[in-house]
This record gives sequence, structure tokens and C-alpha cells, in this order.
Amino acid sequence: MSHPRIWLLTGAKHGDNAQAERLIEATGLAFERRSIVLKPGFDLAKPRVEASLHHVDREKSDPLTPAWPDLVLTVGRRLAMVALWIKEQSQGRTKIALIGTPKGDSEKADLFIVPYQYRAADAPNIFRIGLPLVGIDPKRVAAEAERWRDTFAQLPRPLTVLLCGGSIGSHAFDPQTARAVLATLERMKDGGSLQITTSRRTPPETVAAIEKALPAGAQLYRWDRLGGDNPYVGLLAHGDRFVVTGDSISMAVEVARLGKPLAIAPLRQANRTVSQGLRRLGLSDDLAYWTAARAQNLLSRLGADATSRDFTLLHDHMYEKGWAVPLGQPLVTPPALPADDTALAAARLRALVI
Repeated sequence: MSHPRIWLLTGAKHGDNAQAERLIEATGLAFERRSIVLKPGFDLAKPRVEASLHHVDREKSDPLTPAWPDLVLTVGRRLAMVALWIKEQSQGRTKIALIGTPKGDSEKADLFIVPYQYRAADAPNIFRIGLPLVGIDPKRVAAEAERWRDTFAQLPRPLTVLLCGGSIGSHAFDPQTARAVLATLERMKDGGSLQITTSRRTPPETVAAIEKALPAGAQLYRWDRLGGDNPYVGLLAHGDRFVVTGDSISMAVEVARLGKPLAIAPLRQANRTVSQGLRRLGLSDDLAYWTAARAQNLLSRLGADATSRDFTLLHDHMYEKGWAVPLGQPLVTPPALPADDTALAAARLRALVI
């Protein structure tokens, strides 16, 4: 029997890529990566999910040419469109597996791996799991622990680590929220030390606010200045307790899988599109985000912002299981590590082609 040809489509979202890579590697099957680069503007735009490459920069992306694969695995609406296009080119022979829920023509996919934070009706091609398929390889944690030992091991304890994500469609990690998070951490201070790292998605104005309000003795690592020397995994290894902004499911789950105390910092309800537009027009941060908060409140009342993804579902689940607490409550060591459904999802994926 010939081996199936499998393509893994990856994009700019590292958290999405990590889930898909972890899943496909767990199948034990050989696969080929295809990196997809979007045209400007499509990283935030939400095009209709259909078989199309109109949003793809084909010159910067890896080639999408025959022989067409037996299976495509990917995450997200924009890459789902590429997967549907590939299936169309193969005259329906290529099977599609997506992490997430059906949107538009993506209902034509053969399998959906649906983590806890997604709402989805039951169907034969829906496979539900618990926490998202993310986690850090223990060997990598051990290696990064040694590499960053001189930087972090001697810091005053407890070592608190703030991991910063960014704004999402309906919620903002704005300067006001960042200052509130830092004020809460200052109240929790008990002689230890604080390390902060931003990410690709952290808004520049929020990074500036963190720098200005940085507590005495705290260290800030800016993602845009780190280059190849990112301390993220080193901080996971050496940190005693963690605070993660509520938008970043990947970082929260990675901390939870290490069994370390975790608090989730809720974001301000504010429409990202509105805030970005108003800031481009020259409005101050405070006024832009205040207006965006009012706009989001109106959209929520009208039901115009309905989405299949609900971060609070996952947050509440993690609180209930003891894997995390809301920021401001005493941090506790989890009673047990979260279950890892990667092997179960990998078996379901293998069944598509074996």
C-alpha cells in the first residue's frame, strides 16, 4: 500500500500552527508543510469561506501544484479557503481536516477537530476534544531552562511571569487594561520578581503603556526587539506563577500543561476594528478605545457579533477544573494536569487516509 500524501498548511498565527503540527506529528505519518502568506489586509479581514486563493500572495507562499495530496490539515478560515481550493483542483479526491468549526463552504470538510472554546452542532464529521492541542515539548523546556538559567534562576522568588497577547475582534488589550493588570500585580507583590514578555499581537500603544508603568525591578521583553533570543520557553521553565491575558488560549494552555499556578487577565470589551480605525484618524488611545467599547456593547446587544468561538467557555472550564483562576484571586497549584486529547484526535485523523 502506498503512503498517503499529506499537506500541512501553515500561516502567520504561531498558536494555530503549533496545534496543527502537534496533531499531525502525533499521527506518525509523513507530511509536507506548505507555508501560506496572505495579501496585506487579509490577516484581519474575514472573507467568506469558499474555495479560493484570492487572498493569498502566491509569490511569497509555497507552491500549490500537483500532485495533489490525499489529505490537507489546517486551522482557520483563511487557510480553510486554500484547503477547499486544493480539494476543488483534485476534483474532490483530497480530504480536508480542520481544527475549529464549520464556516461557509468549509462544511465540505471531512473532519473538524473542535476544542472546548468552540460551539458546534453534533455531526458525523465533528470530533470534540477538551483543551486545544497545544503544549511544549518537555525536552525543549529542559533545554531552554538550561540556556536561561543565568538570567532567571537567581531572581527573587516567587518569579511571576506576565505573558501578553493582544486584541481580538470583540476585546481589546489596550493601554488602560495593561495598566490595570500591572496595578493588580503590584498589589499581589510579596517580595518576588516580575518578568513580562509581549507577543507579535500586542498593540504598540499597549507595549508603550507597559514600559511607562513598569514596576520597579520588573523586566520587559519586547517581542519586536527580541529577534532569535526569545525568552518565552525559558520563562515557562523558570517561572513560579503566571498571568496570561485572556485572548491567548495557547499560552494559557501551555502553562496549564506544565502544572504551574495560572491567572487569566480578562480583556476590555471593545471592538478592534472600531478602535483601530479611530486611532488611524488621530483620536487618542483613551477616546478610541472608549468609543470601541460602546460600539462593541451595542453590537453585543444586537447580536451582530455572534461567533462560534467563546473564550469565556474555556476560561470557565479551566477555573472549574482548578487549572487557573481569574486575575486577582490567590493563585493555586493545579490539582492535576489537564488531559491531552492529541492521541485521540490523531487516531481520528489517521482514519481518513489509512
